Amino acid sequence: MKNSGRICSLCMAAVSLLAMCALASGQDAVVPDVDTAAPAPDASVANQPVRVSAVPLVEPAAAKTSQPEAAPVSKRLFGVIPNYRADQSSDSYQPLTVAQKFKIAREDSFDWPNFPLLVGYALQAQVAAGGFRHNGGMEGFGEYYARGFADQVIGSYVTEAILPSLLHEDPRYFRLGAGTFVHRVANATAHVFITRGDNGKTRFFASEVIGNAAVAAIGSLYYPNSGSPSEISEHYGLQLGNDAVSNMLTEFWPDIRLRLRFVRQRLVTSLFHH
Repeated sequence: MKNSGRICSLCMAAVSLLAMCALASGQDAVVPDVDTAAPAPDASVANQPVRVSAVPLVEPAAAKTSQPEAAPVSKRLFGVIPNYRADQSSDSYQPLTVAQKFKIAREDSFDWPNFPLLVGYALQAQVAAGGFRHNGGMEGFGEYYARGFADQVIGSYVTEAILPSLLHEDPRYFRLGAGTFVHRVANATAHVFITRGDNGKTRFFASEVIGNAAVAAIGSLYYPNSGSPSEISEHYGLQLGNDAVSNMLTEFWPDIRLRLRFVRQRLVTSLFHH
């Protein structure tokens, strides 16, 4: 997911912080469901101590292995924003082929929600730069839209396909889906700088770090008055920050969606029972 606008990045950061707060506050709601099931075997232990003692050793393990699968990784964040480089973490690693890396870049670049989303990004950038009419009206809007689309395509192909293929790196972010809140946030942030090589070993994420620097430099060629080192550095920092936020949303969005569904069910239940 590559977006160049400052407001887009800040909005995504705000959404992720609110989402993660919702996750932290709603995490206790799931625990009682597991604990309430636990006393059932205890009632039968008094009569059959040998047989029943083996049951808790198997059932919790099955519950733990099945729980992560209930919340698969989302290829579209919030059901809209393309995020095809996201995948679920697993014990067995399967590297991507060159064709699969280019497929990820193609889907992140040309998936249909990108086109209406870019309309909003282009209008926001045009208005923020001094107003719709002052910046050329519809003709100016076309230029802003074209620049945003170029950011999307160049950024996706450089960091998700071209450099990962040349450097034998995996462009995907692997969602943990379990663990403490702090650990998952740290993992999402760290994976802007580290990734897996095609051999499965952890390594410096050169495609992301160096690739986004190249994308920022290329962008200075078609953005007016943006060739200074400070402006290129700012664009580069926004790209890295945007990808860190994208990783966090990838990590927590399935959990938040489940909790929102739980809250919605509770609201419906309370309305019909009262």
